Amino acid sequence: MRELNDLKVLPSTRIERLRLIFVFWLFSGGFIYIAGGLIVRQWLQSGDLKEQSDSQSRRIILKPPARGLIHDRNGYVLVENRVRWSVKADLSELQPEFQAEYRKLLAAEKARETGHIDREKIQDSARLNVLQRWLDKVWFVIDATSRNIRKNKLPVKSNPVDSPTERLVKIDDLKKHLRERRALPFTLVSDLAFPGADQSITPEEGVRAVARFVEQFPVDGPIRLDSDIIRTYPHGTLAAHVLGYVKDTDELPPNSLNDEKNELLQKLHYTGKKGAAGIEESYNEILCGLSGWELWTKTSAGYNKELLRKSDPTQGTAVTLSLDVEIQRAAEKALAQIKDSQGKVLPAAAVMLDVNTGEILALASQPTFNPNRLADRVTRTYFDEIETSGGWLNRSIQGLYPPGSTFKVITAIAGMRNKVIDWDDILECGPSYRVGGRDFPEHDPAGYGQVDLEKMLAVSCNVWNYQVGLGVGIEPLAAEARRFGLDTPLLQMPPTADNKNATELPFPANRGLVVPDTAYKLRIGAGPWTGGDTANTAIGQGFLLTTPLHMACVAASIARGETRTTPTIIHDPGRDGRHQSAEAIGLNGLQLAALRSGLNRCVEEGTARSVMIPGLAFAAKTGTSEYFQKGQKAHLAWIIGYASADNPAVAFCVLVEGQLDTSTWGGKTAGPVARDMILAWAKKTPVSEVKNEAEVPAR
Repeated sequence: MRELNDLKVLPSTRIERLRLIFVFWLFSGGFIYIAGGLIVRQWLQSGDLKEQSDSQSRRIILKPPARGLIHDRNGYVLVENRVRWSVKADLSELQPEFQAEYRKLLAAEKARETGHIDREKIQDSARLNVLQRWLDKVWFVIDATSRNIRKNKLPVKSNPVDSPTERLVKIDDLKKHLRERRALPFTLVSDLAFPGADQSITPEEGVRAVARFVEQFPVDGPIRLDSDIIRTYPHGTLAAHVLGYVKDTDELPPNSLNDEKNELLQKLHYTGKKGAAGIEESYNEILCGLSGWELWTKTSAGYNKELLRKSDPTQGTAVTLSLDVEIQRAAEKALAQIKDSQGKVLPAAAVMLDVNTGEILALASQPTFNPNRLADRVTRTYFDEIETSGGWLNRSIQGLYPPGSTFKVITAIAGMRNKVIDWDDILECGPSYRVGGRDFPEHDPAGYGQVDLEKMLAVSCNVWNYQVGLGVGIEPLAAEARRFGLDTPLLQMPPTADNKNATELPFPANRGLVVPDTAYKLRIGAGPWTGGDTANTAIGQGFLLTTPLHMACVAASIARGETRTTPTIIHDPGRDGRHQSAEAIGLNGLQLAALRSGLNRCVEEGTARSVMIPGLAFAAKTGTSEYFQKGQKAHLAWIIGYASADNPAVAFCVLVEGQLDTSTWGGKTAGPVARDMILAWAKKTPVSEVKNEAEVPAR
């Protein structure tokens, strides 16, 4: 055997040495690159890589909060929340059943040997079949109709919902859920109590349905009872136009998450609610609260796996309105009694507000709607029903009408302030007054003879106002109307950066108000101003347009002896009663006393005497104005005023839209609504504050 030291190492060539060096540095460079890459990823990019990993394996689920309550001025709840019990399916736990059903359907399809097999369609059918079987089981448990009839002989109406669509899983809903919210439970029964449905059951039967479900279905099973918070309006239609309603939204309120840290994470959310009208809309940011959230890990199939952290939702802040629920109820009940020849309620509005603070005690409008039927599942049928009846319009703040004879208080004040007439001057008032070759009629064919200010207000004499209005002229008359704010937007909120024209209630008729003058008529292309236009304006007709709330403010201002009243729907116990842009009414003591005395006489012996309240004196001015409906003249019935006559505390306005086949008059039609509001107020007011010689009607 040869010894190792006998071996000779042959010297390498230069090319071989270069080749060896190249291989050495090639492997060294690769090692350095790999090592450097690992160092960069482990040290420098570890945070970013971890965020990417988390974003792929984690998700955030946002949960809507309970909205804040809405109270009246005395603390009565006008809007609250209730627990809604629903039945939901955990799709991740139903995966074995889905797969088993899929294999069964696939085998049946292969056995038919139809050629092409649509596996996606079979997968959809498998899910649908499984969920439908579970839904059938749920209905069998919660719907005790058949056994109630069999055992107790109860009528069929105890059945929660007879509609077949309530008992079917809809494939489109399922596909949308899998596409957008796969990780969330799928709803099988949205509400076990069905409180707003046409086939709604009693609350007791709803509780029993929940109890039956809990008894028959295991807590940890794939079909579970779930609860969330839904808006409810315990008084039904009461103050619906003020309160508004809520609708579904995918834009949930803010939450406490650190958005920068979690912006890469997938976010899913339950359906939330936002205000769609009334206070619910205008104060949505206050009522909505803060959303809650849950941080989950997720499976490769997209389902939730493990809950890591969570934050519960925070309920919204409560809002206290200036409404008085008893006065509001009295107003709406009285309005509901005013019907046309077909038995349908006449469109109408009623307002009562605090004379000193401007806080609105009642704001009613009819036709109306039930916000409970809009809070969850809105049917197109009910939506169209409201649309057809005109129920969406809040006539108290959105209706624009000629004020009719209620405007005569403005004409009288303008006449005295411009020294055209004084409180004790007497004008001869016949059956008509000729202006520019045309006779403008009195509403009493016989005329009223000699008329002073008090008598004019009591009997609502037209001819007196024709003469005074023409003596004043349209420009001073329009200036007086503006001084009382008839062209001023109401219910304004302090402007914010996002909304400089915010209002306490949505869309008050602030842009359509019309106090006409010569420039206005030219601007609308109606030609030059005439004496007849002035005569019409003097009695509240012609181009004048205002709202019931504006006229209630006029009554409140006269009661205080000022020109402006700033109304508000929000209650503030510390409100001082100062009103923006208000100034002294500008009448001397005798003139103001005569004006108020005439309003008192309107109730005691004039056009409002049919609604006089024994023992409770109040002041009023009625009005009946014309408007066109379907090209024909119909009448508006008005009444404004304040109570009590000696110590004004509340002011009011009622408007009723007459129809072509229905006669409406200020005193007889609108007056009873004002009377009922005053009585509701008087029952809540100490006798010492009313200050009348006779006693307040018994409570």
